[in-house]
Amino acid sequence: MNHALETELTVPLQIELLPVVTGCVENAAQAFGLQRSEALALALAAEEVFSYLAAKTAAGQSLRVTCRGGGYYAEVVCRFPGRALPVRALNITAAVADDEASLEEMGFLLAARTADRLAITTAGDIMSISFVKERAYPPAPEEALPPFTAKGTFREYGGEPELIKQFARRVAGKYGRQAPPFFRFPGKVVDMVAGGEYGVVMLADENRNVGGGMLWRGDGKMAEAYGPYVFGGGEELAREVVDACLRRFARTGTLCLVIPAATAEAPRDYFERLGELPLMVDGSRRSEQALYRELEEDNGSLAYVHPALVDFVRAAYDCLCLPRQIEGVENLGEARSPHSAFAASMDRAAGKAVLSPLWVGGDAAESLAEHVEALRREGIANILFKLDAGVAEQALLGPALLATGFLPRLIFPWEGRGDVILFAYQEGGA
Repeated sequence: MNHALETELTVPLQIELLPVVTGCVENAAQAFGLQRSEALALALAAEEVFSYLAAKTAAGQSLRVTCRGGGYYAEVVCRFPGRALPVRALNITAAVADDEASLEEMGFLLAARTADRLAITTAGDIMSISFVKERAYPPAPEEALPPFTAKGTFREYGGEPELIKQFARRVAGKYGRQAPPFFRFPGKVVDMVAGGEYGVVMLADENRNVGGGMLWRGDGKMAEAYGPYVFGGGEELAREVVDACLRRFARTGTLCLVIPAATAEAPRDYFERLGELPLMVDGSRRSEQALYRELEEDNGSLAYVHPALVDFVRAAYDCLCLPRQIEGVENLGEARSPHSAFAASMDRAAGKAVLSPLWVGGDAAESLAEHVEALRREGIANILFKLDAGVAEQALLGPALLATGFLPRLIFPWEGRGDVILFAYQEGGA
């Protein structure tokens, strides 16, 4: 269950009302737990959106601002009529040129840099842009926990903060870069679970020493899980951890559980194999294996796919026996936005970046190539791309992805509005 706090404000787009918006966002973000400097970053983002729209839109229009606290982050969502934003300024590759249009977009470029995550959506004539800023957390103490030695029988635990912190430290200590980066910040994992977006199950002995556990995210049709992580007890304990995790999804309506990067301890006979993702880590090749388990009957959905990717998608669905209607989508000369924008999520320690569409436009291939070049200059060896097959417009990116060197590798059922296709960049393409 999501326990997010929320407050909302609707303001006419008149520049003299700008302090009302920035004050609301700053105060709400601090009330949701952000430090003042973090709250000011969100207020700056809202300021740039409001100022730009107040100068560009017709009189009588309003901006609806929603501030949301999710425990370990605060989010501001701005909704407004029309599609007036300069989306290309949101790219990590954006730069300010010496012309009037670029100078007008400079505020957006700065706003995009201050946020940890961005998203743009449209519904009819309403456009939404959201900025997320996460709280800063101290890393785990450098002193390692004593090696795990089980005493007595194991008991199942959920959201106890001290056990979660111990669990996170043991995961980071044993699995290192194989585990998601948030495990390096135990307090953050506590707030992620307390916020309701994440769930956890742990098995601890009589002395409350955590022997194993799993974490997951998802309150929709798919749950994305991490683990199972075990620190003693071997294969049998790993099975008990997975059994405990699966029990948490009984009668929840969740259709499937996906482990994108399964640990070596994951019992393979519990899952279907989605495939492997080849990666470069510290100059060596290794693979992450993705696993899938159906929890409730999947009655099917529609998948929007460019014809160039239909064979890959159909083979994946056939392998998993997933009922999907594949609808081909391609540009047939209709007008489209000239510019694209892509979000970039980076894990520098693991040398990994994941791109996803913010806005689909005619310069997609050129913009993707610029993103690849910029990320490689940053030393990112593994560049991935997530495309949501539940959004028809995203299917138009198929040719640009293939031309840039991205190859389809995996499908994650129900990760987005529909299934998500994961691409990996490979120099030279196929």
